[in-house]
Amino acid sequence: MNPSDLVKLIEILNPSNKPGRITIITRMGAENMRVKLPHLIRAVRHAGQIVTWITDPMHGNTIKAPCGLKTRPFDSILVCFIFLLPAFLLWLSQKHYKPI
Repeated sequence: MNPSDLVKLIEILNPSNKPGRITIITRMGAENMRVKLPHLIRAVRHAGQIVTWITDPMHGNTIKAPCGLKTRPFDSILVCFIFLLPAFLLWLSQKHYKPI
């Protein structure tokens, strides 16, 4: 999504900018986390909009292991925790791992 389109959509859905009304769930691979998500966060913050961000790093990071099982490289999942959280002064509130 284009950052300016996201800002417009939030303005339409929450014109009074009430906290707790908008939750943005991002589901993108590690590379898009590095490239696209920072622009979205900056645009929303610059507009002064109050939103809750949720990241689901399990989506977009799937690979097929040599044995044929679907898996995700742990380093790709950690991108949002290592790169994004400190860069945007966000905090980790919850995480879960799916056992095999």
